[in-house]
Amino acid sequence: MKRVVIAGSGVAAVEAVLALRELAGREFEIDLLAPHHALVDRPASVATPFGLGAPPPLDLHGIAERYAVRLVQGTLVGVDVAAREARLDGGDALPYDHLVVAVGAYPAPAVRGALTFRGPGEAQAVERVLADAIEGSSRRIAVTVPAGVSWPLPAYELAIMARTELDMQGGRRVEVTVVTPEPGPLAIFGEEASRALTDLLAARRIQLRSGVRPEHVTGDVLWLDSGETVLADAVLSLPRLEGPRVPGLPCDDHGFIPTAADGCVIGAEHVLAAGDATSYPVKQGGLASQQADAAAATIAQRLGACAAPRPFTKPVLRGVLLTGGAPLYLRAELDRSGRPVRVEQRRLRGGVSTRALWWPPGKIAGRYLAPYLATARPRVLADEPLIDR
Repeated sequence: MKRVVIAGSGVAAVEAVLALRELAGREFEIDLLAPHHALVDRPASVATPFGLGAPPPLDLHGIAERYAVRLVQGTLVGVDVAAREARLDGGDALPYDHLVVAVGAYPAPAVRGALTFRGPGEAQAVERVLADAIEGSSRRIAVTVPAGVSWPLPAYELAIMARTELDMQGGRRVEVTVVTPEPGPLAIFGEEASRALTDLLAARRIQLRSGVRPEHVTGDVLWLDSGETVLADAVLSLPRLEGPRVPGLPCDDHGFIPTAADGCVIGAEHVLAAGDATSYPVKQGGLASQQADAAAATIAQRLGACAAPRPFTKPVLRGVLLTGGAPLYLRAELDRSGRPVRVEQRRLRGGVSTRALWWPPGKIAGRYLAPYLATARPRVLADEPLIDR
């Protein structure tokens, strides 16, 4: 039997497993090379410091059993393209007929002196920042989007929910400021969404400094690349992502893997890639799942089980903004360069609503993963794929 090896334990890897089984059946073997045996809902983890909690991790053993997948504990440390072998951190190798690299990227500090929010691991640190502000030892909190960060939405969630928590706990006098290089908040979703978020920030008494690049923090000062400053007793920053630089595979100057629209790694036969590990400039879970679907369709075609390709040529960016109340749903269409698609050179093709713009309406908007996460006992995946509303 043919063997497909999928490396990773994140959104792209799990979506690739579900898509392959749906598109190509079970007449081939799947090895899931996973460093962790649980899929953590990182997009929802931003709510953890504010007592809202996040969905429990998804046990990959359950997926492996249901979809006839062999779960292999380990980390991909290299690829021998000629021998068609995936190298593991323990020294072993996995042979493959097709390899899907979905190992993600590495979050690194981008604003020196700031608290870098990478996910659940920083929840307690954010809680301490809020506690200091509530006790009165801190009066100004800045949330920053560093230059080069392509997915700024978590910064706005941190600011909005921090403001809500402070108001509830007697910290109304604490100033909260968002500092971002974007021309407007969440400009990637279009003018309508940016205006809606601007109004929301103003209504929540959150200050906005847009069009500026945060550089570093000294004491209670956040320095911008222009030489200007923002006073802040605490600074929270999103991370900068670095590519995985997988030995044996091509990569760009930042370590990301170049791929074609069908998911194939350029210059590495029988190797495909999806998600944050690729050179696609916008790093986001929903886009990662679309890349995984493209790779799965390519493999299914090669296995003779699928005639319809699903190239990653018309990405759809879907985001759920947590506000401490009713969430805000955002949607935009992008091109292969990660730029919003424009109509008549003026308006962006996007949408914003307090009602769900897709179904199931989760933060992880994967064609197969979203329905799987929406119920404890998933139906046949083809019955309820992710759909736009």
